[in-house]
Amino acid sequence: MFPRLVVYSLVLLASLSRLDHGPSAGIASQPALEGEEYVYEVSWTWFKLGTIRLKTLPGCRAVAHIESYPGLPFVDLHSIHSTQMDSSCYSKGSYSLEKKDGVWWALRYINEPGGKSVAVEETFQTSPDSIPYKHSIIDTIVIPTSDFVDGLSIAYFPRRFIHSEKTVTVPTILYGKLGQTSFHFMGDHTTESIDALDDPVRVVSVEGNTTVEGIYGMTGEFKGWFSDDSAAVPIKGKLKVLIGNVTVELIQWHRSGWNPPTQ
Repeated sequence: MFPRLVVYSLVLLASLSRLDHGPSAGIASQPALEGEEYVYEVSWTWFKLGTIRLKTLPGCRAVAHIESYPGLPFVDLHSIHSTQMDSSCYSKGSYSLEKKDGVWWALRYINEPGGKSVAVEETFQTSPDSIPYKHSIIDTIVIPTSDFVDGLSIAYFPRRFIHSEKTVTVPTILYGKLGQTSFHFMGDHTTESIDALDDPVRVVSVEGNTTVEGIYGMTGEFKGWFSDDSAAVPIKGKLKVLIGNVTVELIQWHRSGWNPPTQ
C-alpha cells in the first residue's frame, strides 16, 4: 500500500491545454472539505491489500490511517499521516508515522520562518500516542516557493482544478525528499464503476506524474477519477508501487447530503 495517497487517487486524463507553473492562476472554487470521511480499498490484480481511511477536521486538517489486511505474504503496512493545510490545500506542516519492526518511526515536516525551507524531524516511539524516545532534525529542505504539497495534502490539492483544462505543477515533499508533481486536468466527463454501487459514477479524470518516491515505493505516473459535481470527491485512482500497479477505490463515504453522482 502506499498511502499518501490515497491519496494519490486523484488525477486527471492527459492532453494538456496549458502549463501553469504558478498553481494559483485561474483556480476553480475550492470544495468544502470539513466533516468528510472516506474509506478506500487498495487492490493489486485480484488481491485486496488493505484500506485507507481519510478524514478531514476543522481548521483545514486531514488525517489518513493506512492498514494492510492481516495474513498477506508481501504487504505489512500500518501508518498514520496527518497534514495541516491552508485554504488552498498547500501544506503548512505534516507528519507521517509508520510501524517498522515493532517501533513507530515518524517524519515530521516543520515549516521554517520565511516559508522557503522545511525542517525534517525524525522520531521514534513505542506507540502512535506515546512520547518519542528519540528525535532529531535530519535535514532542512530548501524549496523554491512557500507553496508545496506533502504526501497527504497532495490528495486534496487537485480538487481545486478538477473541472478545469490545464496543467499544474507543484513542489512536493515525500519521505523527506523534494521533487515535483504535475497534474494534467482535462475537464472530461465520463463514468467509472465501483463495487460499492450498482450504477456507474459520473467522474472527471486527471493524469499526473511525481518525481519523488512515497511510501511503499509509490512514484511516477498516476491516474485518478473525481466525482463530477461540486464536491469533487476522489472516487478511484491507479498508481505505481513496489509490486506494480495498484487500484484505490472508494468503498464507504460520509459527507452530509452527498452520495456519488450516478447516471
